[in-house]
Amino acid sequence: MKTVIISVIAIAVIFGATFGVKKFLEENKPEAEKKERVITTPVVKIVIVKKQDLEFPLQSEGVVLTRRETILSAQVGGRIVEVHPQFEVGATFKKDEVIAKIDRLDYEAAVAQVKSTLADAELAVLQEKARAEQAERDWKKIGDGKKASDLVLRIPFLKSAKARVAAAKAALEKAVKDLDRTVIRAPFDCRIRSVLLNLGATVAPGSQLGMIYDAENLMVRLPFSIDDYAQIPKDPGINLSAAVGGETFQWAGEVMWDLGEVDQATVSAYLLAKILPGKNAPERFRLPTPGLFLKARLTGATLPNVVKVPRSAVRGRDQVGILNEKGELEFRTLTIARSNQESVYATDGISDGEKVILTRIELPVEGMKLAESKPEEPSGE
Repeated sequence: MKTVIISVIAIAVIFGATFGVKKFLEENKPEAEKKERVITTPVVKIVIVKKQDLEFPLQSEGVVLTRRETILSAQVGGRIVEVHPQFEVGATFKKDEVIAKIDRLDYEAAVAQVKSTLADAELAVLQEKARAEQAERDWKKIGDGKKASDLVLRIPFLKSAKARVAAAKAALEKAVKDLDRTVIRAPFDCRIRSVLLNLGATVAPGSQLGMIYDAENLMVRLPFSIDDYAQIPKDPGINLSAAVGGETFQWAGEVMWDLGEVDQATVSAYLLAKILPGKNAPERFRLPTPGLFLKARLTGATLPNVVKVPRSAVRGRDQVGILNEKGELEFRTLTIARSNQESVYATDGISDGEKVILTRIELPVEGMKLAESKPEEPSGE
């Protein structure tokens, strides 16, 4: 019994001590310092955009082509008895310069033979005229005043004789031309691309002696994307260039025509440009060599009323942040007409004088408050 009483007293003492400590702590607990919540507004760098007319170059590239090339061939047959000593690949010839000669003997004989035939035909005409005159006199004596027929007056015989003269003259003209064709001449100022036949070869009419091209009449075929093709002005300035041996050579170009169709494989349209001689280039590079790869730059293309936006301000493909009049973030989607490494040029989605945000914002939320730093005016192009 005594043990129970002691246990009860001990429990009561413990509860009392616990209650007293709790009350003491509650009455003497420290109070936390209260601070007002401070909301910070992000400061962003902005640029004020402006509408402008954009003049920009169009880039392309292509290989130098010859505008005129042909097969050098013989018009008559025979053995080649003479060839110009420079009839080799790469040699140049002026128009009408003799390149090769074919044996003339058979053609000189043909001219002589046709001349003889012509002389006989002309003699026959004279004879028929004399016979016709005599027949007319005889008919007057025996014709009893009747009209003589054409056969009596030998008119058909005279016509036949005159026709033989005309045929002989045509044959002589052909024989003389065939004789002249034994001399093979350059049809225009040209350069030899290939040699197929040479001295001693026997050729037939149409046989190929080689391939020639006009080294002074060159062009380049320039591909453009459909968007760029639509922007080519009527008379663009064309600058052509090539890097050769560590040096860059330049030539001017002149539009000839476009091909008028789209290449389905590359979705490109093509422009043909004539290459003009370089004014200050060394003689070897006064014109580029056919087959040389050229870079082309066309000037004069213009986009009116576009807004220039720094590329660094574009998020994703075509989105920018705008600081609106309320000082809030607003997202815009641009219609981009052109772009380069520094800027994009928009025709829609943004207006003249708006503030484009350049600063990257962590976790941007449309409508959030922003503060602007000192604005910068964009430099025009």
